[in-house]
Amino acid sequence: MKFIKLFLVAMFATVATIASAQGPQGQRPQGQQGQRPQRQRMTIEQRAQMQAERMAKSLELNDEQKKQIYDYNLATYKKQQAEHEKRMKAFQEGQQQGQRPDFRNMSEEQRAEFMKKMQEERKKQQAAEEAAMKKILTEKQYKKWQMQKKAQEMRMRERMQQGQGGFGGQGGQRGPGGPGGEGGFGGGDF
Repeated sequence: MKFIKLFLVAMFATVATIASAQGPQGQRPQGQQGQRPQRQRMTIEQRAQMQAERMAKSLELNDEQKKQIYDYNLATYKKQQAEHEKRMKAFQEGQQQGQRPDFRNMSEEQRAEFMKKMQEERKKQQAAEEAAMKKILTEKQYKKWQMQKKAQEMRMRERMQQGQGGFGGQGGQRGPGGPGGEGGFGGGDF
């Protein structure tokens, strides 16, 4: 169960990074049934600012804490963007060489090793985030932040079980009868 939870969180980070970096070719056409109009894509600075604003409101942060949260989020988002660009470059190079760096072409051992690396990386990210928040927030704020994170994970888990995707969107489009067939992620298209 812990493994699944970590995998889902790691996948969310990857999907969020990919979605934020996609160009116009990755956008859905507007006006089709069941699809929301496209929002203007935010820069990483705007994302860091928005997250700092949300946390400032929900955790009652002072100005210095808000600035520290912004700085931490900005550094984290920049690192994620660099990692995404590195993965995309490797993917494109693999495509040019006729290779498909995905689960379908991996042996069980390769999949297990890949998942283990993802899990370890996510644990490192979580530990770094926990340490940063512990330094920035008061004890009361930190406890409230932890409760909010757990509540968000529960909501995500419920959405995943309902076939609606993990983080709010119309992931249910990929359920039975949708573009992906039976599964929540498009029938194994990772």
